[in-house]
Amino acid sequence: MATDPEPQETHVPPAPDAGGDAEQPDEPLDADLSALAGEVQGLSARVADLTDRLTRARADYDNLHKRVSREAEAERDRVKARVLEGFLQVFEYGQMAAREAEKHPGALAEGVKMVAREFERLIEREGVQGFGAAGEPFDAARHEAVAEEPAAGVEAGHVSRVIQTGYLLGSRVLRYAKVAVAPAAGHDDQEEE
Repeated sequence: MATDPEPQETHVPPAPDAGGDAEQPDEPLDADLSALAGEVQGLSARVADLTDRLTRARADYDNLHKRVSREAEAERDRVKARVLEGFLQVFEYGQMAAREAEKHPGALAEGVKMVAREFERLIEREGVQGFGAAGEPFDAARHEAVAEEPAAGVEAGHVSRVIQTGYLLGSRVLRYAKVAVAPAAGHDDQEEE
């Protein structure tokens, strides 16, 4: 036979009476609200910190991306310059051969001139520009002085003769122009003394 469990007494707190007990503040509720307000402030500070860190990380990433792009572009320019430097001598040999071919007309001469024109187009298409002309001011950033030579009508400190043409790729010097420079007036007199 089964026996029914005994009923347990439940404790029901007394209802607040209409007396002075009804106006007492509910202290546990205020404590919970204060604790929640503190947690919200802490979480707000954490969100602000994480937002700041994310903003900085994005800025760092953008700066890194820009720097890597600049470095990659600079490396492409260096490689391009190195390759084009190798072509310069061949280009000049082609020009010399084309000038000689002018003296000997024929099919071979036409072929030589055609190859020289193609090298010239390649150099121009890649943005290579020759520089160095008699009479221009000497510029140590672009010219290599290999001699001093006076020349009629050329001022002192200016290029009197171009020995080898220089080449630029944009603002980058691929090859310095080898030049003779007109000496300062009276320079020859000082050497003779």
